[in-house]
Amino acid sequence: MIVKIKAYKYEELDRYSKWNVLAWLDEFPLDYEDDEGNTHLEYFSDMDTKDVIEHCEANEYLFSKSGKPIHNLIIKE
Repeated sequence: MIVKIKAYKYEELDRYSKWNVLAWLDEFPLDYEDDEGNTHLEYFSDMDTKDVIEHCEANEYLFSKSGKPIHNLIIKE
């Protein structure tokens, strides 16, 4: 059986759906170390839109119209 799924990039979503994406991404914040060796967390909801778009593109994340991640449902042949 083949099922077709309509998938959206982050920038194609409406404002409400983008908030759902940011909430999902914020479950896995990025950690980084500053010059003094202290570890910090960076949340996607605090990032510029262009950085969120770049992150989603780099990881090939795709979303439903409501902003739920669906990239894991796609099988590339």
